[in-house]
Amino acid sequence: MEAVDYKKKIKLCEKLGANKFQKVVFKVEELKYKFIKKFIPKYIEWYDKICDRKRKKELKNAKTPEERKHIIDHYRRQKMLMRKEFNREENRNYHIDPNKPTEILHYLNWNKDIHMKGLIKNAIAITGLTIAAAFGIWPTVVIPFLALEVGSSFINFQCVNIQNCNIYRYKMREETMKKLEERRTKKNVEQYSEAGAVISRSMEKTEDIPTLTQVIDSIQTKEELEQLRKLVQVTLGANRQSSVQDTDTKGSGGKK
Repeated sequence: MEAVDYKKKIKLCEKLGANKFQKVVFKVEELKYKFIKKFIPKYIEWYDKICDRKRKKELKNAKTPEERKHIIDHYRRQKMLMRKEFNREENRNYHIDPNKPTEILHYLNWNKDIHMKGLIKNAIAITGLTIAAAFGIWPTVVIPFLALEVGSSFINFQCVNIQNCNIYRYKMREETMKKLEERRTKKNVEQYSEAGAVISRSMEKTEDIPTLTQVIDSIQTKEELEQLRKLVQVTLGANRQSSVQDTDTKGSGGKK
């Protein structure tokens, strides 16, 4: 099988504007979180309610304990990921989690798929609107909508281009990423296995994210308490660092 020349593919993406448009994406991301934190103080509460409604609906159709557990775990994880995005002001589809760097590939492909579907809708709309404009049908309405669809298609194209570029960068470093994740996982298990047991027990008490009281009530030993305290400190430190530094975790390969 012929080796894929990812460097060549990356250069093509860059010529098409990947690096320049990704800077725009990061600026929009920065403004997004500033806006949310200033004008939507109950953003997390609102997101939680959406997850709760979806979880309740899906649990009604669950047929086995395993299926119920999967649904509960899924929405609990979505809530935790949203809190992580909110606290670090980083969208998961553009930033690598140092503890789980291989996860970025899933989010890159997920985001790319969204914009690919957007491009298809743009193409259909542009075709229809162009035909309407050619026949002089409601030009005062059609032309502005046509301009909007063209602009939307440009944004969707560039987002696909960015994610392709980041996917290629990831693929170039995939083996390194996998080894890094293995080392981080092993290290975290060694350092925080007792804290993990506390969190696991507290999750058994609720379908939601455990409250602080539930976590504290699940502590059984001094070692668990110490590890949990250290884990909280490390997590808070990572959140603060992410909010003030432009690190190499932006994008799939760190290059912008």
